[in-house]
Amino acid sequence: MPRSWSLPLLFGLILAVGCVPAIETSLQQEAGPRVSFAELSARPDKYRGRLTILGGEVMSVTPWEQGSLLTVDQRQLDDRFYPVGAASGGTFLVESDQWLNSNKYVPKSKVVVAGVVVGQKDGWLLLKARQVTFLEPPTWEKFYYPVPREWYPPELEYWYTPPYFDIYRGGGRF
Repeated sequence: MPRSWSLPLLFGLILAVGCVPAIETSLQQEAGPRVSFAELSARPDKYRGRLTILGGEVMSVTPWEQGSLLTVDQRQLDDRFYPVGAASGGTFLVESDQWLNSNKYVPKSKVVVAGVVVGQKDGWLLLKARQVTFLEPPTWEKFYYPVPREWYPPELEYWYTPPYFDIYRGGGRF
């Protein structure tokens, strides 16, 4: 292959991989038209057994029977099934047969779930997962210097002012 073709081919391949939807195409087709989260959570018995695709931010992961129970704060999904915007509907639960690592699925990380509506548990919509896609870890905002003067007593000024204070390492000199 000529060298002049290799760079555009590589760029096209990277671009194509970056545009992959979060949920498999076969599951998207099986799910059919989207139903709003408000409708699903208001009438779960009407949609029992229906495959649906929901996404949002992880709130917690707990061991559950032979898998995991994922608690998700629901967000709207864009065309590629990625959660966008602020919380829009509430909370839903996902029952997964796979063990979901709590070190990976930390609070505020983004996920998309294709699951079958089972009903309600503790007043929240419950889905049985067919596919759980981890999208991205949380983005934490670093606390910036200087620490406000009213947060520490005057005798500790030396320890709580730059360059000695870092909340990620603890206060004091190192």
